[in-house]
Amino acid sequence: MKRWERYSIESLARGEQDARGPIFLSPKGQRELQGIKLLNAGVDTVRQLYIGMPCMYQFDMIIEAYQQGRGATIELFDTTWIVAAGSASSGFRYRLQNNDLGVIVLFYARHQKVDTLGTHVKIELSPHFIQERTPEACQAFMDNIAKHMLAYVQFAGCAIHLALDVQGWEPPNDFMDRFVTRSKKVMRINGIDNLTFDHGNIATTYGRNETLMFGTAGALQCCIYNKTLQAKATDKLHFWEGIWQQAPGDEPFTSAYDPERDVWRIEMRFHQSVLREFAQGIPCNVDTGEVIDDAHGFHRFTDTVPHLTGLWRTALQTYRLDLCRNLIDPAWQLLQDDARFYASEPHGLYKRARKAPGLGNEKNVCLAFGNLVSIYARQGFRTHEAVRYLQRSGMWEDLAEYYRRRGIDSAGFRQLVEQKLIERRLIGKAA
Repeated sequence: MKRWERYSIESLARGEQDARGPIFLSPKGQRELQGIKLLNAGVDTVRQLYIGMPCMYQFDMIIEAYQQGRGATIELFDTTWIVAAGSASSGFRYRLQNNDLGVIVLFYARHQKVDTLGTHVKIELSPHFIQERTPEACQAFMDNIAKHMLAYVQFAGCAIHLALDVQGWEPPNDFMDRFVTRSKKVMRINGIDNLTFDHGNIATTYGRNETLMFGTAGALQCCIYNKTLQAKATDKLHFWEGIWQQAPGDEPFTSAYDPERDVWRIEMRFHQSVLREFAQGIPCNVDTGEVIDDAHGFHRFTDTVPHLTGLWRTALQTYRLDLCRNLIDPAWQLLQDDARFYASEPHGLYKRARKAPGLGNEKNVCLAFGNLVSIYARQGFRTHEAVRYLQRSGMWEDLAEYYRRRGIDSAGFRQLVEQKLIERRLIGKAA
């Protein structure tokens, strides 16, 4: 993908490029993007998972308060909490919630026994909790709660939402035609009067074209929406205006924020499984070949902080707005390059490490293939049916690559399946 050359007036005078310049040049012409103002680049949400053995005294005390009925409260960790049931989508039975503080504690995993070691605690931090504290203070606060609720505490990964608030840019009318994504799930909402977030899902009422969302909550998700309207609907505009007004303007002692214009948000939501893949990716630093230490991975929020800017850049390459074939949109390039999270410079390129098809899991593929063929034979499937069902089994890519490396083409594979079906019917388990 070709990128625009960037210049500033000062760099043009020196005859060199400026990586943060507002003037963009390419064979497609020149663009001046001084009007795009980045008001805030920050972490919008943190979800930290903990593995451990539940402290039953603590759990029993909270559950006893829950049984008192709706609106029950409890004093824990020097804070007053509402005790309520966890939602079905959260994966936890109970929750402690304090909206004034901006923290939710989910505990007692639904699909694990309470007296066994497991992922029994998840702590969620809201934007205003994160904005008012350092990453180290956020981590220490969460760790303190986990150590009170669990024994043998281990960090089990975290999910983060990175958000960039901008003025002077909004999705163009042909956005969907030029937006590049591999995601099969796309949501376009033609207008919002109300917008709320709950475990990665969006609830809305309809009005105007204000939200675009790509991907699922269990992966890398991209959401672009009118933050001014959302902040008004949730009565958070005063809080966010206080953040945006801190963005420095072009002149000394001025703010870049214009209260008369809408603010748009580009938000990238990294599920813990995605961060785990990035932690195993190679290379991290393209000059030195350094990789992120897999001993810690991205198990804690503070582990991710030095890498947030690099992860942001990578996410905006995964979800990308192009001007035309092989050339990125200049505004998208600016959003990708200029955002700084906790003022960290990007360390290099980040890459998700996914297992190559048919590599490292040959034994599992062969066992699954053999067992499926036995079932197909027992069910009386014919060869063409067995092949079609294998293609829809979820392991077809691994299976095809396994036999492709052994010189077996599609005709040979079909013959192999036919032979295995006959063997199982005549002398095997299906006989």
